[in-house]
Amino acid sequence: MSQPWQQPQQPQQPQQPGGYPQQQGGYGYPQQPHPGGQQQPQYGGGFPPPAPAPAPQGNAGLALLAGVAAALVGGLLYAFLLSALADTDGQQPEITQFAYAGVALGALVGFVVAKLGGRNQGLWIVGAVFALIAIFLGELYGYALVANDFASNAVERMGGDGSQVPSANDLFFDQFGDLFDAWKEDADALTYIFLALSPIAAYGAAHKLSNR
Repeated sequence: MSQPWQQPQQPQQPQQPGGYPQQQGGYGYPQQPHPGGQQQPQYGGGFPPPAPAPAPQGNAGLALLAGVAAALVGGLLYAFLLSALADTDGQQPEITQFAYAGVALGALVGFVVAKLGGRNQGLWIVGAVFALIAIFLGELYGYALVANDFASNAVERMGGDGSQVPSANDLFFDQFGDLFDAWKEDADALTYIFLALSPIAAYGAAHKLSNR
């Protein structure tokens, strides 16, 4: 006997794990990424991420105060260095100058100003002026120390009391005009070159530190 005819069944779609059939995304729903497709950009619309906030510029007032302090300390150290290296036992005092001392003084002032003031070129210029004033006053005060030491040695060689000779502070504060005239007569081209190196070193140190 022939068997009754049965209607063929439609093939079923493969089901996803969990027993739920895969559904196609409708209108308004994001499409599933295709295997091997390109990754979508992280920022929509092609716009780049926002730029980071600018770095702080530092404290100008604190930088100026620290620059003055550094110039004062550096100028005094420079003056005592000139006095320590001078020969005051002969008929005329001999002063030895070192360009590195002026460069070191200027670099110190420039470093302090740039460290506290940030990338402010106006402060760099002020720091260079501080360095020039410091090296100039250090020269004069060092000259006063040498003059006092030389005069004291000369008086003692003649049997007098060297303590009666005007001190370096008296020469610097009370007789500044005479001290400057005497220093100017002894200064040569090399002296002015050493003076110019200090502000150049100050500005260069500030620029290098701020652009690191």
